[in-house]
Amino acid sequence: MKLLSLLIALYLGTVRSEMFTSYEEMKRLAASQHLVTESLQKFSQFCEQRLNEAKKVVEEFKKFSQESDNQENIIGNPVNAFLLIKLMVKDLQNFVDNLNTMDELKKFVRDIKEEFFLPSNEDYDGVIKAMHRLEDTYLLRPDQIRLGKLKTHHPSRPLTAFECFELGRVAYENQDYYHALRWMNESLVQLEFEGDKPSVNVVQVLDYYAFTTAKQGNLKHALDLTKKILTIEPDHERAQFNIDYFQKELKNYKKKLQGDLEDSTLLENNPFVFKNNRPENVLGIERDVYESLCREDPKDSKKSKNLFCRYATYHPMLKIAPVKEELVNDDPKIWLFHDIITEKQIQIMKELALPKLKRAIVRSPITGQYETAEYRISKSGWLTDNEHPTLVNLTSLLTAVTNLSMSTAEEWQIANYGIGGQYEPHFDFARKSDPGDAFGSEIGNRIATWLFYLETPEVGGATVFPPVGVRVNPKRRSAAFWYNLHPSGDGDYRTRHAACPVLFGTKWVSNKWIHMVGQEFLRKCNLKREQSPEMYF
Repeated sequence: MKLLSLLIALYLGTVRSEMFTSYEEMKRLAASQHLVTESLQKFSQFCEQRLNEAKKVVEEFKKFSQESDNQENIIGNPVNAFLLIKLMVKDLQNFVDNLNTMDELKKFVRDIKEEFFLPSNEDYDGVIKAMHRLEDTYLLRPDQIRLGKLKTHHPSRPLTAFECFELGRVAYENQDYYHALRWMNESLVQLEFEGDKPSVNVVQVLDYYAFTTAKQGNLKHALDLTKKILTIEPDHERAQFNIDYFQKELKNYKKKLQGDLEDSTLLENNPFVFKNNRPENVLGIERDVYESLCREDPKDSKKSKNLFCRYATYHPMLKIAPVKEELVNDDPKIWLFHDIITEKQIQIMKELALPKLKRAIVRSPITGQYETAEYRISKSGWLTDNEHPTLVNLTSLLTAVTNLSMSTAEEWQIANYGIGGQYEPHFDFARKSDPGDAFGSEIGNRIATWLFYLETPEVGGATVFPPVGVRVNPKRRSAAFWYNLHPSGDGDYRTRHAACPVLFGTKWVSNKWIHMVGQEFLRKCNLKREQSPEMYF
């Protein structure tokens, strides 16, 4: 046990984290796992050799024991006395030396950390949270995931009961009892199929399951599960204590119910009725709209007659090379430009960005400081135009297509989304309610957003606008564009948008935020100020 603890401590010492936030880093991990397997196999063979040597010593001990049983005074012979002492000193020392692989273990761990790109505990928790996020957004049932029955070109093997248990345990540790309950139940289901070779202890699963369902208000269900524990382990002290507690609480509920039959809270929280409600989210009802758009659920939508597709030639630069322009929403206007970036330009952007990818950060609405957040799961890097002529050409293209100045625009941001990678509904512009001056008077607020799609995810990853019910599917070589501000400079709250979780495949995007300063004569104010009150979502 001490050896195992040391191995874990050594391994976790300097491993990298947040791998799960980037598909590219997961690709590197997948590529290295074959080499890691070979290293583990070699070290296991080394340990087996040492163990075989130790087993030879055990056989010597057995042999001497058998001989001593057959002779009354075996040590009366000086040779036997020598052999006994030698057995207890040298052979025993050889036994210890063969099993004491601590130095070799330290070297093995050190070498494997230096040579390979390895994940951490944070990655383990992160990938499980991502699984739960995909489960919710795309309405995936635990049994679909367990059996590997997901509609994709990349099938997976079925999960074991232990793996289902882990999906529940991590949720439990994070006080996410909704997902914990679902996966503890799934673990029990899988245990039925594993028969006499279970991958996890059934009592351990029942113990977690009982506490989890109790936290969801299902005391009767928790009582039944705990009773099952006692049928397997009658001496389980905690189970007996919990049974007494659950029975007492159920009796108290009956007494309260008899005293006040009109108390709606008592009826809603009935511990005899099973329930597993998904916890509320800071997004409120917007979460349902957002997730529905991500799934592309059928809905009644009235398409504007003003929508169009055309070859745009409204700028001198576009006369020679027109762009494929599609207006996907009329109010607010959201454009999608097709085949506007070349494969070579995409390749250059990715190659320049890869070494710079770091966990994406957001500006806290409370402190105004930039920090990582669970509602934005991706890795991003920044590129300046002077890093490559291609970036200069792309910035010139944006000037022509948007008819806006890029003099105060931000650098190119390149983002790669990992497992369940997403960015929940947010505004690109700074609101009056945000702390401090977000961008300063030198450049002004973010007037518009340009978003290149550098990859087409297999499933998921759409850009959605919940306030207006619009969904833009990411397609390699295309780009979305919209104004974040009204001509008056006020924020347009209808442009609140989100990046849906990637279910299958990979997603690469590149965006440039264009600022107000420099646009005074390019996008003029209207005669009347737009009706866009400061709203909170």
